[in-house]
Amino acid sequence: MSMAKPKLYFSRTSFLQNASLAWPMTCNSLLMQSVTIIDLLLIAPLGEVSIAAFGIAGAIISFVIGIQAAIANGSQLVLSRAAGAGDQRKVGLAVAAGWICNLSFSSTALLALLTGGSAVVARIAGNDAVADEALAYILVSLILLLFASASSVMVSYFNANKKTRIPMYGFMIEIPTNVLASFVFINGLLGMPKLGLAGAALGSVIAIVIRFVYLAYRLYREKRQGFVSGFSVVNRLAVVEHVKEVVPIVSNFIVLLVGLLLFQVIFAQLPLPSYAAITLVLPWIKIGSMFANTWAQASTIMVSQSLGKKDYLSIPPFVYQSLFVTRVISLFIALGFFFLSVSMPMIYPNLSPQTLSALAIIAPIYILLPLFRTNNMFCGNMIRAMGDSYMIVRINLLTQWVICIPLCALLVYLQAPLFLVFGVILFDEMIKLYSFRMTLERRLNSYADEPTLVPDN
Repeated sequence: MSMAKPKLYFSRTSFLQNASLAWPMTCNSLLMQSVTIIDLLLIAPLGEVSIAAFGIAGAIISFVIGIQAAIANGSQLVLSRAAGAGDQRKVGLAVAAGWICNLSFSSTALLALLTGGSAVVARIAGNDAVADEALAYILVSLILLLFASASSVMVSYFNANKKTRIPMYGFMIEIPTNVLASFVFINGLLGMPKLGLAGAALGSVIAIVIRFVYLAYRLYREKRQGFVSGFSVVNRLAVVEHVKEVVPIVSNFIVLLVGLLLFQVIFAQLPLPSYAAITLVLPWIKIGSMFANTWAQASTIMVSQSLGKKDYLSIPPFVYQSLFVTRVISLFIALGFFFLSVSMPMIYPNLSPQTLSALAIIAPIYILLPLFRTNNMFCGNMIRAMGDSYMIVRINLLTQWVICIPLCALLVYLQAPLFLVFGVILFDEMIKLYSFRMTLERRLNSYADEPTLVPDN
């Protein structure tokens, strides 16, 4: 039975709490995106071979780091519940279990890249010079994977404890360090060896090590101040709990990532101006999604802490309020995309008339997209926080893999208009909407019957 739609409840306190969590996380996301852009700008003078090698190596490393982040998201849910319950020992236990899960994956990925990386890169590159540079970048970046893995768990700890500014400060230290170190090693300045593309990887390694040291120091201070304990008592049960939380999140990440890659492969079969237009738009869509995603992530922390406190009755009004804010955010993103669409000729003045025409054709699609995607993103995060992660995987598998990817391929095969082909992305979000919404309402409805723990005054 569907829950009757409640009157909108607005709490200024909970809104400000959520906003104080969300804005540093938004800055983190933007800073993380800037790393790739900065590296690309630094290596651009090296020529097309280095750029192509960076594209291949960066995609492989980004895939591994993406799974690390998915594992850390699972850790963040466990940590948020423990923090909500006020159990410092359980928080420390969750951190230790998170390190075991994340570092185990990263070590496995490191060994796989050491043993099979050269074969994979050679098959993708199809050019010995590109393959050699890409492999050199990957081999240097292997060190980065271990420090990034350990750091991601510490970031989850601080986020779960509503201290999202600390990871932001870490990124603010990392980014300029990365730029300076990469520039020095790429070009062989200050007496350092000229490493070319591998220098960019080495600069990233130096920067992530410095961020790791900063985060470790802040975590050590947390331990000294009594906010967390129990690192040394990790047990099998804690690790199993982490694995159960992590597996569906990682599965969903892989489903969505592979689905996106398949869409891109299908779009690549379009005429060049159409494919170029889609390629130009996709990064902007990703950036726009960040603003809604970080709000959803902050809401996830608040809901998980309420679950840890067993304060079930406060969850539905908070979720409806946050959903309302998400919809407001989606309107601003759509408005931003509208202004982007009319500014395309100024942003990309050297595009051909055919590509500009293709951009105009797909503009209504990506302008409307945030209205649906942000809603689904929010509902998915809430459902995950409430323990139904596998439902998210099933919905995405059905709508994307069973319906939309085959439909997109069929439309390209039939040489359908570009508007219809690219519109499949919007259609995918539209058909998810009902399932996400009803699943979330069922979970919220269940909390009406849950006993709430009332703290002593």
